[in-house]
Amino acid sequence: MSKAKTSKSPKRSQKSKILKDDEIDEIMENITLKRPRNAYTQFCMEEVEKFKSKNKKEKINLKEFSGECAAKWKKLGDKEKTKYNERFEQEKIKYRQDIETVRHHLFMDYNDVVHRPPTAYRLFLNERLREGFEKNADPKDVKKKAAEKWRKMSLEEKSEYIEKKKENDTWFEKAKKTRKVNPLTMFVQKAIQTAKEKNANIPKLADLAETWKSLKQSDKDKYVRYAEEINEEREKLYHIYEIIHGVKPKRPAGAFRIFLQEKAKNKELHDIKEGKELWDKLSDDEKDAYLKKSHTLRLAYKYKKMIYNKKIKRVMPKKPPTAFGFFLKEKKGVKIPKGEKAVVHWLPYFNDLPRDKKKKYEEQAKLARLRYEKKMEDFKKYTFDMPKRPLNAFTLFVRDRVPDLKKKNKDANVQKLIRLAAKEWQSEEGVSQKAYERKAEQDKKRFKRQLKEFEAKGYYRTVYRAERTKDEEDESEEEEEEEKRTKKKRRSTSSRKSSKRTRSKSKARSKSKSKTQDVKRKTKSGKRSASQKRK
Repeated sequence: MSKAKTSKSPKRSQKSKILKDDEIDEIMENITLKRPRNAYTQFCMEEVEKFKSKNKKEKINLKEFSGECAAKWKKLGDKEKTKYNERFEQEKIKYRQDIETVRHHLFMDYNDVVHRPPTAYRLFLNERLREGFEKNADPKDVKKKAAEKWRKMSLEEKSEYIEKKKENDTWFEKAKKTRKVNPLTMFVQKAIQTAKEKNANIPKLADLAETWKSLKQSDKDKYVRYAEEINEEREKLYHIYEIIHGVKPKRPAGAFRIFLQEKAKNKELHDIKEGKELWDKLSDDEKDAYLKKSHTLRLAYKYKKMIYNKKIKRVMPKKPPTAFGFFLKEKKGVKIPKGEKAVVHWLPYFNDLPRDKKKKYEEQAKLARLRYEKKMEDFKKYTFDMPKRPLNAFTLFVRDRVPDLKKKNKDANVQKLIRLAAKEWQSEEGVSQKAYERKAEQDKKRFKRQLKEFEAKGYYRTVYRAERTKDEEDESEEEEEEEKRTKKKRRSTSSRKSSKRTRSKSKARSKSKSKTQDVKRKTKSGKRSASQKRK
């Protein structure tokens, strides 16, 4: 993940200090983002450590040990319990602070997670929150003071943030277009742009590819640097886009993999074995630098995963209560002794219930379970990842054609098969380009529909054949009709060809018959004339 460097953004306050990658890695070194343990779990963990120190060889029987821990926890006094409760509260505060530091340093351009472009007030509030974070102020007090100040501000004072909002909206839209670029594409774009400015003919891609090969290495390096800058900015935008919409994050690379990627980029590596040898030769300080990098990437991944899980939990159906759960619902509001939990108090009463009364709660639980299963079936149809990008007509054709070409050309590699498919596509030998163009248009519509749904809700539903809309059904019917027409045309052309062949064959036969008949007639006439002369 690329961190905030020197590139400006409308969301970043100019006062906030921009740190280097090494400084950020040092800050993140002591952060783990582990959820805080409650008082009881902390007590249990202490008991486990005590048991391990006394009995090093023996294994813990978890069922028996958990029962013993529960009994000991009940016997503990209020003073002893407060120690664990205080520790839990301290861990909670630290956990919240760690989340804030990760959000502030790794996602500096977009500190607050929202599902739409922020308003002018939100931008003003973000600035105040950043200032408060640097002064270690309480965020609740900062928000109250910011709200009071915003109400008292005039339109002229607010105009600065209104203009920022307009800039912000365009930046927010940029986050969607996060495709990486390579140096060759940058060179092609510039060549086409210069041709348009000079009102000259736009050069062909094949000619541009040849000129790229003949370019000097110094000129190529300029485009490489330019592409790296753009990709870095786009990668940063995409990380923020992932947070906004809760896209499923990819697992980050480890320290060794980061080292390999770096060496491969600089063309210093040809084999993994060679990479392992180079890694082993590194000093401890050099290895620590890569370990710190991987740690920061892991923290960013954890933060994004946390938001992704929250998004799924919002939509996921809740698990139904058990028979005992329904019994507890009925007993809600009934007074129980002080300091005793409702679950512990009512469990023996539920166990002593007669079979007829218990059956009522079991039936309720069964019905709730069936409803939950139906909801879960519906929930499985939702997709929480970003929709796949649409394919163009040629790529769709190649995907269909390559397997057939592979059967004929078994020794050919993938590149050769794609070239053969490209020749077929250009010559249109047994290919209906319009059919693939229609498929590509349909795929584009599918992507747009799914993307709108995904950006609005954070997920989209996979449309099955039974659940299609009228427009989609009409399109599919039209496609089927067109396919039938093309098949009929092919049949008619083949029948015409066969009819022409049969006609030519019949003509040839008739000609041969006529020749034989003429010969026979001549021979007969010759014999008659000879017999008449003899007479």
